[in-house]
Amino acid sequence: MSADVKIAKPLFDYGRRNVTRREVMLPCQAVREHDFKLIADRTLDISTEGMLLPLRCKVLTGESIIVSFAIAGMWIDAEAVVARIVHGRRPGDDGIAAGLVFHSLAPSARAALAGYLHGRREPLPRRGPLAALRRGAGAPQLADEITMLSPILAPEELVDDADVVEDDEIDALGILRAVASAWQRLGIEQ
Repeated sequence: MSADVKIAKPLFDYGRRNVTRREVMLPCQAVREHDFKLIADRTLDISTEGMLLPLRCKVLTGESIIVSFAIAGMWIDAEAVVARIVHGRRPGDDGIAAGLVFHSLAPSARAALAGYLHGRREPLPRRGPLAALRRGAGAPQLADEITMLSPILAPEELVDDADVVEDDEIDALGILRAVASAWQRLGIEQ
């Protein structure tokens, strides 16, 4: 690394996300502060605290970045720090990318960005059981949903002439007394 590269000191723990990211792909210009080389020209996702950019060239964690992008009605200029590098090795990664944390962003720009992002969807997971959604697969069914939708018995198996009980043969009060006494015994035994 050359001596003129400025590495910003961390202001807070970059490993902890405080806000929700939104899947917003915007054209942007992100340049390294020390040599003004363009590192990215679009976003993958963004929040009021930072963004994820697909990289055009190598950057290091901790490097200072100047980023500029437009949202409806205004341009936002911010200084950011590279908090993490996605190396693109895992299935579902969109190639090499850098996670930036905004170092300085005007409060008015942060408020405008929050308004712009409000109501937009969160990015689909890149890994884990829901990652297939990114590739166009349908949402998986939950185990209890599958159970509720599948029939326990076929309709013809449900009714057997020998099992048919007439309404006048059922002692509903007797059943309720048996259930109540069973619950009472459970309470006494504990």
